[in-house]
Amino acid sequence: LVALLPKMFSKAGEYPRTTALVGGGFAVAAAYCAYKYLNNEERISSESDKTRNESVLRFAPMNSPKGKKIEVTGLKQRRASTGGTLLSSRQKKMKDLPDDFFEVSGEGEGKDGEEGTRGGNQMLEPILKTKILKLDHVRDYIPNLKWRPNRFKRSMAFRLDKETAKGRIYGSYTPDSDVVLFDIVRGKKSKPEAMAFRRAGARSEICWDAAKVCACIVTCGGLCPGLNVVINEIVEVLYYEYGVDNIYGIKGGYRGLLDKGYGFERLTPESVMGINTKGGTILWSSRGGISPNSSEEEFRKIFKRLESVGCNMLYIIGGDGTHRGAYRLYEHAKKHRKKIAIAGIPKTIDNDMGVIDSSFGFNTAVEQATKAIFSAVTEATCNKPNGVGIVKLMGRHAGYIACHATLASRQVDMCLINEDPFLENNGPDALAKYIEQSVAAKGHAVIVVAEGAGSRFLESLRESSEDQKDASGNKALGSPCEFIIQHLKGHFKKKGKEVVIKYHDPSYMIRSVPANASDNVLCVVLAQNAVHGAMAGYTGFTSGIVNNRSVMIPMPVIMATSPSFLNPKGRTW
Repeated sequence: LVALLPKMFSKAGEYPRTTALVGGGFAVAAAYCAYKYLNNEERISSESDKTRNESVLRFAPMNSPKGKKIEVTGLKQRRASTGGTLLSSRQKKMKDLPDDFFEVSGEGEGKDGEEGTRGGNQMLEPILKTKILKLDHVRDYIPNLKWRPNRFKRSMAFRLDKETAKGRIYGSYTPDSDVVLFDIVRGKKSKPEAMAFRRAGARSEICWDAAKVCACIVTCGGLCPGLNVVINEIVEVLYYEYGVDNIYGIKGGYRGLLDKGYGFERLTPESVMGINTKGGTILWSSRGGISPNSSEEEFRKIFKRLESVGCNMLYIIGGDGTHRGAYRLYEHAKKHRKKIAIAGIPKTIDNDMGVIDSSFGFNTAVEQATKAIFSAVTEATCNKPNGVGIVKLMGRHAGYIACHATLASRQVDMCLINEDPFLENNGPDALAKYIEQSVAAKGHAVIVVAEGAGSRFLESLRESSEDQKDASGNKALGSPCEFIIQHLKGHFKKKGKEVVIKYHDPSYMIRSVPANASDNVLCVVLAQNAVHGAMAGYTGFTSGIVNNRSVMIPMPVIMATSPSFLNPKGRTW
């Protein structure tokens, strides 16, 4: 347009109207561009993160030299102060449904005036009170921490053109007012109050200076698929989203906090690249280290060791016992006003932690356990006469893996778990007779046994009444599979029949494999929200999924509700 203007004005006498219109349009466009430029400069210079809707974000993509800054302007960001909860496309579509799609509570009659199968004449009790579970915050005992706007530092959360460096951020900040209801099933006799958790997610303000943050990560307890994925994601979110450079891994679980022989390992996005495809944990693990009997002196040594690297943010990955130790660390930090945020990520392959929908690694464990059952079916079918396959699966007190793998395989004749006292109530002879009948009917049988099944029955057979403990303080269990094998052999021998028993124990194979696709995604979500919560100043919490929503769960709630058990009278069993 600028190049054409001289030619147009040279013939202004011939085309006065056209020249005037084009010139006027050019002037308006120039004025608008100048206004947008000045308005943008004013936004850049503003220090307030709450008064602007568009922001300048600085980030370094992975392929750019470290430290090189690229300015991306005009990217719209939602702030907690400028908008409500971000709705998914499904939620938006549901909100737009017409009224005739719905029943009206309290209208309609059941048969003969009684409540019908369609819920007629049903008045749902409204929720009049929401009890939000209290989260602790570092500012509760260190009030001089300053709030600062949450800037994306080296974020990859953009879709960029090749040269224009224009993009659009996805997602939004999560306002503190967002909660997730725990008891979402409502009925006629429901109480008019509901429990709720704070929704997890990035906050618009944080209380840590990224340049001064030193984060440490520790993995505790037994191995579980997905540990490396969690480590990988914590490192990348800290580095790319928040600009944290000082990140360390503590080797050897809680023992690494007490024993100098384990040490710390510096973690960077480069050093953790690709570990998500490997099983186990690059930081090693161990049982024990912190117990209910740990002394005040031991906790002083732990914090002295953390302070030696400047740690002020600790991510602890582990199960029920690990979280009890983590909360003791938090209590010590609060008592002595230690400037440190402590966040947990729930890890239990048995899926026996309370409150949460599922723990990472559980889906992978069920998948691998199902393969072991298929192997046992093949062995029992092909080995004659009277082939019996026995599969021992993890589950000291909770039979979730055994139950779900049995449902998935659809080829199991008997499943024994700790929650259903079959051996205690019926005795081993009833088990043997049923297996004999199954073998007679189809030529083979398969039994799945959780490691804690029949524990009370086996305990009654023991001569010694003393309880033995493992390194984590758990009660040592008997071996139900060995007992069942010996009893089956004796039973078939009495009947004058041969029996071929093939025993499978895939426990360590299941623990050590890489996480499958669904567990990978779950690990990413849990790790991201643990970092978001800790950077926002929350402490003494764990990142979990409740009712398919990401939440922050106070550690005392985890401790009060764990371990959980499969309901032997419930729908699943």
